[in-house]
Amino acid sequence: MSFPFDTPGSRSFFLIWLGLTISLLGSGLTSFALGVWIFQETASTTQYALVMFCAALPPLVVLPLVGPMIDRFRRKRLLIGCDLIAAAATLAVGLLAANDRLNLVTVCLIVIITSSVAALQWPTYSATVTLLVPREQFGRASGMTQLAQALSQIAAPAVAGALMGLIGLLGITVIDLATFLVSTVLLVAASIPEVNRGSRERRSYWRDLPVGWRCISASSGLLALLLMFTGVNFFSELATVLYTPLVLSLSDPAALGTIVAIGGFGLLLGGALMTIWGGPPRPALGAAAFAALSGVAIAASALTRSVPILSALAALFFFCIPLMSGCSQVVWQRAIPAELQGRVFAARAAIAMSAMPLASLAAGPLADQVFEPALVSGGSLAHSLGGWIGVGPGRGIAAILLCSGLLAIATAAIAAAFRPLQQLDHPVGAPTELPTNAERTGSPESPSPR
Repeated sequence: MSFPFDTPGSRSFFLIWLGLTISLLGSGLTSFALGVWIFQETASTTQYALVMFCAALPPLVVLPLVGPMIDRFRRKRLLIGCDLIAAAATLAVGLLAANDRLNLVTVCLIVIITSSVAALQWPTYSATVTLLVPREQFGRASGMTQLAQALSQIAAPAVAGALMGLIGLLGITVIDLATFLVSTVLLVAASIPEVNRGSRERRSYWRDLPVGWRCISASSGLLALLLMFTGVNFFSELATVLYTPLVLSLSDPAALGTIVAIGGFGLLLGGALMTIWGGPPRPALGAAAFAALSGVAIAASALTRSVPILSALAALFFFCIPLMSGCSQVVWQRAIPAELQGRVFAARAAIAMSAMPLASLAAGPLADQVFEPALVSGGSLAHSLGGWIGVGPGRGIAAILLCSGLLAIATAAIAAAFRPLQQLDHPVGAPTELPTNAERTGSPESPSPR
């Protein structure tokens, strides 16, 4: 069953989604090209991981502060502002590359800016979907969002790999800027209704900040679901940071682009399934099941050096992502009232991503200083773990992937066995433990910063 566009809200959602799809494609070109440039210029897993750390850290600072902003201000203006700032950062990459002034420091600064913008953009987008899409279509809307990401995963690596030799990083950033322009125009054309602000206009912005966390902590089921994602994110981030060095230790950038593109087909299939299906009848347990399956794909990647098998496992991993995320999104969108979603979704994202900077920062030293030396010929793990995954370049990274995958499986299994998480799938739906209206609003005495 296809997604219906027979209401003004659903048509506006389609315009925003189309702009997001085009913008993600352009950003994917720049991201892939920049990642290859960094690793080839530095030849260091640690420095490559440092850039990933710069991408993972800003959301932890930004997200706890922007929740009230999403619920107070026009979401359309926030989304347009995010596009414009991200476009300016892309322009800076192109100009620095053209003048041969792009280096690790400037890349880290630009990544910090774009990551901060994304930290505001994604919870704003998620909360906006709830205003536009009928409740029974939340799962399909989430599937369409994953499809947008899949198209970027499929097309961007292959296209960027081909364009790097033809037009260079500068030319790729020009294409990216054009996609931002299209996205902004479509956002302007979309109609996004305002949220009923109630008494928030009379409240202090700063007293409003902890509301999102209070809503989450009031429900042990939602808290368990969130902690599961936090753990799985940590182990997945370790694998993600080290995946590019792993593949490049076995083959070349063309093979990396192929593997990532094939992984994108898995994301496309998962997103298409979520769009058509809408998710399982028990979305909370569905999220745990697909999280465990993604851990299986990570662990199995450590046991092979075959590019075709790595491609198939990447496809399996990415296939699980839209189903896992889509199931979780359905639970949250149904459980949290629209007027609280900016604050709750920002707090939720901050907590879920909290372990990712630590994983990014730890990945390089773990690989370069611990596991890689231990899995060379004669290393401390060569005759034990090396018997399973082999020895030599890249095998230390493989060991980290094996441990990460097994721990992700264990985390998902523990969460699935937790009764309050299972009760999120009760037909009544929304948790009954959310803060009362007085607890949500706090003191109305301090004026709003608006």
